[in-house]
Amino acid sequence: MMRFVPLALAGLLAAAPAFADTEQERAERWNGLRDQLLGARAAKVQQAPDQITIEAPVRAEDAALVPLGVSIGDKLIGKSVAKLYLIIDDNPAPLAGIWTFGPAGDPHHVATRVRVEDYTYIHAIVETADGSLYENAKFVKATGGCSAPAGADQEAAMKRLGKIKLALQPHGDASQSLPAQVMISHPNNNGMQMDQVTRNYTPADFIQSVDVTYNHQSVFKLQSDISMSENPTVEFEFKPVSGAGDLAVSVHDSNKREFEQTLKVDPKAAM
Repeated sequence: MMRFVPLALAGLLAAAPAFADTEQERAERWNGLRDQLLGARAAKVQQAPDQITIEAPVRAEDAALVPLGVSIGDKLIGKSVAKLYLIIDDNPAPLAGIWTFGPAGDPHHVATRVRVEDYTYIHAIVETADGSLYENAKFVKATGGCSAPAGADQEAAMKRLGKIKLALQPHGDASQSLPAQVMISHPNNNGMQMDQVTRNYTPADFIQSVDVTYNHQSVFKLQSDISMSENPTVEFEFKPVSGAGDLAVSVHDSNKREFEQTLKVDPKAAM
């Protein structure tokens, strides 16, 4: 199969020349990817299975829509989490996304949906404010998610292009953070999908960044790539420390379009 180089995150993590099949090959592939991503810092990455939990099905029902979440424990939260890297080792573009958290963000939990092309490890790397790096991994069985035909009529999908829904999520704890979700209508074509009528490949057209703020303070900025599913969703938590205000999202895609949406939030009513 042809291997692709990441587009939105070009130069950060290049695809290796072949799929990994044995555990030794998988380990060698991961070491190479980690070296590309982190350079000399790769040797300092610490294993943290007790602090980083990857939530994904062992076997995906739909390889083009694989739910993927990461929960970060209080020990790392206490060190002030700066970034989260998600890498799908055997995808054509392994680096699926980088979350950079701002002062209004709560990194305890994020979730999204991704495409998975082959049986693979998914790695999560957490970077704290002092530059320390921690990782965990989970093996996921899925096949063909990156090259699977789009699940919706492309003409209809383009008519809904850029529609964004922001919503608060139910929660039952006493946390001062609020869980929320952003849902973006976008085909997120990755350039590998063949139109079943014309037999031509659909040109790549995908979301490159999602920037969320609360009262103009950064919650997170997500740099994404072609591994994100169509109609991407991102679950996250934020800290409404400045009281009532605006939860705002700005989205940019690979064709230089920009989409925006704002949600009025009353923390007292939500908690």
